[in-house]
Order: sequence, then C-alpha cells, then structure tokens
Amino acid sequence: MIEAESGLIDKLSILYVEDEDSIRERLSRFLQRRTQTLYQASNGREGLEMFLEYKPDIIITDIRMPVMDGLSMAEQIREHNADIPIIITTGHNDEEFFLRSIDIGIDKYIKKPINFKEFIQILARTAKTVIQQKELEAKNQFIKTILDINPQMLLITDGEKISYLNKSFLKFIKCESIEQFQDKYGSIDYFLIEKEDSFYRNRPFSEWVKTVVNETDKDHMLIMTGDLQHKDPNNSDNASFMIRVNRVPGHPEWLLSFSDITKLEQEKELYMVMSNQDYLTGIFNRKKFYDELNKEIDRVRRYNQKLSVIMFDVDHFKMVNDTHGHQVGDVVLQEISGIVQRAIRKTDVFARYGGEEFTVLMPGTSGQGATDIAERLRAEIESTPFPHKNTITCSFGVAEISETDNADTFVNKADVALYKAKDKGRNRVEVFDSGGIICKK
Repeated sequence: MIEAESGLIDKLSILYVEDEDSIRERLSRFLQRRTQTLYQASNGREGLEMFLEYKPDIIITDIRMPVMDGLSMAEQIREHNADIPIIITTGHNDEEFFLRSIDIGIDKYIKKPINFKEFIQILARTAKTVIQQKELEAKNQFIKTILDINPQMLLITDGEKISYLNKSFLKFIKCESIEQFQDKYGSIDYFLIEKEDSFYRNRPFSEWVKTVVNETDKDHMLIMTGDLQHKDPNNSDNASFMIRVNRVPGHPEWLLSFSDITKLEQEKELYMVMSNQDYLTGIFNRKKFYDELNKEIDRVRRYNQKLSVIMFDVDHFKMVNDTHGHQVGDVVLQEISGIVQRAIRKTDVFARYGGEEFTVLMPGTSGQGATDIAERLRAEIESTPFPHKNTITCSFGVAEISETDNADTFVNKADVALYKAKDKGRNRVEVFDSGGIICKK
C-alpha cells in the first residue's frame, strides 16, 4: 500500500528540515527511495537557504530547532511563496505553536514518532494537490503562450480591472509587463483617442467595457495611441481597432481582442474624402454641399438661426477654355478656389457646384452679411491677375433662407439671383428676397 501511494511523489522534490540526526536519517532514507529529489537541512536557517536556492515542491519540517525554528522558517517562506505545501512534524502538543501554525497557513501536521503509513498517505494527498496545481499552471502557461504569440492585442478583464495584457498589447503601450502597466496606468483609458462619435467618450473603462460585453452583436470601434507624449486626435500614427469579446470559461472574466483595422479605416476615410471632394480644386463637391446644407437647415429649424448661401460662376469661362485651353481654365478655377478659401470662415461650406459654378453656405449669417462677403470676393477676384488672361470676373447671387424653404428652393433663389446678375452685365452681386431681385452693385 505504501509503495502504491508513493507513486504520486516520485516526480516531485521535497525539502526535509529536522535537527535530530537519527530522525532525519531514518525519514530521509524512506523519502529518498520514493521522491525525485530530496533536500535536507538541520535547522530553519539552512532550510530557508535551500528553499530559496532549489524551490522544492513540498516542505516537511520539525518545529523546535536551533538557529531558526520551523515556524519562523515557514513564515519567511510564505513571504516568497504563499501556496507551497508545508507539513509539520512534531512531538509536542503546544497550543501556542498550533495557533501560530494556523496563522502561517501550515497545510498538515504529523505526530512523532512518525507512522509511515499515515505519513505516506498525507504526503500522497499533498503530492496529488501539487501535481494538479502544476498541471493547471502548465495549462495556463500554454494558454498564455498562445495568447502572447497572437498578433492581435488581447486583454482579460472582470469588467473593472485588467488582469492580463498579451505581448502585442504591452508592446503597443510600451510596457514590459502587466505589473508595470498596472503600477503606471491601471487602465487603457489613457491611450484612447476620443472623437465626437466615440462610444467610450467621457466614460471610464469600467463603464464602456460593459457596453462591449453586453452588446456582443454590435461592432465597437475605438482609436488608440501608443505615444502619450504626442497624443493628438489628428495624429496619423493613431490606430483603429474593432473589439471582439468572449467569456473566459469557468471565470467571471472576458477576453477582449483588438483587431487592427487602421488601414481599413484610412482607406474608408480616404474614400469618404474623395467622395466628398472635387478632384480639381480640392474643395467640397455638390454632394457634400447638399449633405451639409440639409444639416444646417435642421439646425436653423431647431435653433431659429440665420443661414445664407452665395452662388457664383466665372464670367465668359467658355471663352477662356476656347482661347487658352482647358489647362489654363483649370488653373483659373483652382486660383479662384484659393481666393475664396482664404476669405471665408472655417464654418462656411465652400463647394464646386458644377463646371465653373461655386457655392458658399454661410451658417449664422444674414443676407446682408453674405452680400458683403460676396462683394468682397467679387472685388478680390477682379483685382487678381490670372495666367494668359489678365482679368477674370465672377457674377454672384445671394439668398437668405426663409421659414418655408427647403434645400432646393433655397438654392434656387441664389441661382435666380445669379442669373439676374449675369443678365445685368456680369461682374456684380444680386440678392434674392421675398420682394424679388434687388441690385447690390
């Protein structure tokens, strides 16, 4: 029976600490035949040194010994390893020692003289626990290795704290270990780039992660930086990630994977820019103009704000193309676009409406204010020298939105005013109001 039980300890190492030579020699012979490695010490000080050097799987120790007693040794060992099994052998029934043993966390007690059958049973049960723990640690280490070699950034959280970051994640945030991350940051919120539509905007990790784990059927994207010294929403080095979430089996935790979609988002953003941008001048195109116009009309209705639009085109532009060629015509359109961009506000929406026709949408601006801007633009374009043709002029139409206007009727008013300006000789500004067309120049 003893031999059968001892089969569980033959792959483990044991540290045996006993000050009485005869007892130590007898039990050592018994253990040497059954364990992989046996370390022997005659007092607590030697035992502590051997533990620190060899890291055994199980410790067996007497209590009362010279230099350092067994419990003092056990206390110091617990500071280094809270889980290693410690078995006490004692011939005393001292209540104080037993109470202290409980505080230290001694696993088992064996009375002297030792009953070898009882001893091997206790040792076998302890060995079984150690082996199971080793197998669990090996499995966890294997899982950790798999997670660490994954190129995706991964984290494990209970919804409040982050307990694990894989190597890809640590590399991105420039940390050597999870401990360094926890000491220095504790949360990945420091690395998030917030934008107006960010689902995590103005929310701590413990809040926005609940959204992620409770809405697994939805896509959640976030933007991060690995360079806190140059944290900027417009930094081209910012990275975009799509988050996927899985429950960790057997644990109240979730595994969050961060798929890098930066290139995809950059391509998407480039597509959006190209789909909204005029290829020749770089300003907005007609589609983008109407997108912004509809937004501004909603704002006008909601907040009772003013809104005006300027529409203008280049006088005799066909003659410029026919006389000097389309390349010169393109340069003229580009130069005019530059003049207007420098003159208007960032909140204004400047677009190429089509051909040589342009629009400027001016939020919060009255018809009179837009007329003044249009006149200034007209004068500046007229005074600017252009290649191959010294003078270029433009005709302007201005309209202020009314309560009954929609996007089409609003723009049409400016268009009517523009054509009135052309009918009256070009190079002038005309305004549409409820009473009709009023000449402003």
